[in-house]
Amino acid sequence: MPSRVSKSIFCNQVGYLTGGDKRFWIRAREAQPFALRTPEGQAVFAGMTKPVGGDWQAGNFTALRVPGIYLLTVGPLEARIHVHRRAYRDVLEAMVRFFDYQLCGVALPEEEAGPWAHGPCHTSDARVLGAEHAVACPGGWHDAGDYGKYTVPAAKAVADLLLAHEYFPGALAHVRPMRSVHRAPHLPPALEVAREEIVWLLTMQDPATGGVYHKVTTPSFPRLDTRPEDDTAPLVLSPVSYAATATFCAAMAHAALVYRAHDPTLASRCADAAQRAYAWLSEHEMRPFRNPAGILTGEYGDRELRDELLWASSAMLRMTGDPGWARVCEPLLDLDLPWELGWADVALYGVMEYLRAPSAAVSEDVRSRVKGRLLRELDALAAMAESHPFGIPMRDEDFIWGSNMVLLNRAMAFLLAEGVGIPHPAARTVAQRSADYLLGANPLGQCYVTGFGQRPVRHPHHRPSAADDVDDPVPGMVVGGPNRNLQDEIAHARLSGRPAMEAYLDHQDSYSTNEVAVYWNSPAVFVIAGLLEARER
Repeated sequence: MPSRVSKSIFCNQVGYLTGGDKRFWIRAREAQPFALRTPEGQAVFAGMTKPVGGDWQAGNFTALRVPGIYLLTVGPLEARIHVHRRAYRDVLEAMVRFFDYQLCGVALPEEEAGPWAHGPCHTSDARVLGAEHAVACPGGWHDAGDYGKYTVPAAKAVADLLLAHEYFPGALAHVRPMRSVHRAPHLPPALEVAREEIVWLLTMQDPATGGVYHKVTTPSFPRLDTRPEDDTAPLVLSPVSYAATATFCAAMAHAALVYRAHDPTLASRCADAAQRAYAWLSEHEMRPFRNPAGILTGEYGDRELRDELLWASSAMLRMTGDPGWARVCEPLLDLDLPWELGWADVALYGVMEYLRAPSAAVSEDVRSRVKGRLLRELDALAAMAESHPFGIPMRDEDFIWGSNMVLLNRAMAFLLAEGVGIPHPAARTVAQRSADYLLGANPLGQCYVTGFGQRPVRHPHHRPSAADDVDDPVPGMVVGGPNRNLQDEIAHARLSGRPAMEAYLDHQDSYSTNEVAVYWNSPAVFVIAGLLEARER
């Protein structure tokens, strides 16, 4: 049978780290010779591709460690390859600055935000649903492609940035946030950026009860072509919820520890808020949140809330070092909960808090069992990656709404485990393959980050980008990615029958594949920072 070669080379379009693993992919049934040359035509590397599953072949040029721009050729196909020690610096900075572009309540000046500048937005107080009074809850980040602010996903995004600072401060030290819009520009970059969301989260706690409001939004989504400052519908605070209070508690306890050395006043506020939130949890049943009548914005509902309690109690354990908290969280660690890092399934955050708690405060037997299960979970993901043509820990059924988050969370789990004494042998390979996939090494040849690569996302479901007069979208945004469930009209019309990994559409109306979200960017920041720091040491 004659060889069948694809029309494209699928590679990391942002670049390859000098000392890192370097691969590309082509569609072909048989091995193909490949070569890399300098712009002047000098040959620097040659090899043969190898089969990796299905009709895919991969080429490995890891041994090329000389920085430069190279032309990769496979038969008639060509691709430009960038090799550099700091290949991810620019994309990492853009991913972090995305949080500043999402800032609510403040003007983004042109000297900081460039052509995506806009005036102050959503500055009015929010009416408490079902009550007569209003609450001031300015600041924070717009959650996604809309202008709502939601406690539950905010807690995940904050946790990811705090973890990135704790694990990889060196890689993040080079990031330049929008200093003029921050209230504490003296902090390390990730903490400076996350502080804006933390201060907003503190306004979401009911001072009378310690419970936390689920979200602040307008009653329904504005039109897609609405600029931030033109979204003037009344703001509404949806009721206090168990999920919001628990995830708030966890994020505040985490922040109290991290900011203690940098902003003691904020750290103290966070510690007090976490204590009061947990007191509310101890007095209330686990009831899922459902959108109240007349509220049509994102629900962020979740029926399983024991993982939220695990995260909250484990975070309190690490913050206080009090063994009493171990008696709360240790029984939860034995439950058959999914150990993930999502906004709904959050148990793995609790696991990591527990494993990072003072050893004198926990049961050594429980700690050993937890480490054993974590290793088994990673082994299963590593096996999944080993059998995948692109080396990523994903199955067809994992390509759901926000599949890029699913992938990045799994890569993040491997890197987090290194920090608690479980250095899995596949950790760095899985992280690199996941970054490669995100940045263009996928069956669509699509870089899933705005502003980067030869084929960047051009039309995200993101109101500020859709409503301005700028051709390019805000840079540094990670979109949701392929979604086999085709949960919007245009995706259903145009993508029916496509393979799961190709169920993606770069169209502003495809909110189920092409929206952005702060909690999709946050694990990307962690993973990219982890890869960059490892190579900069």
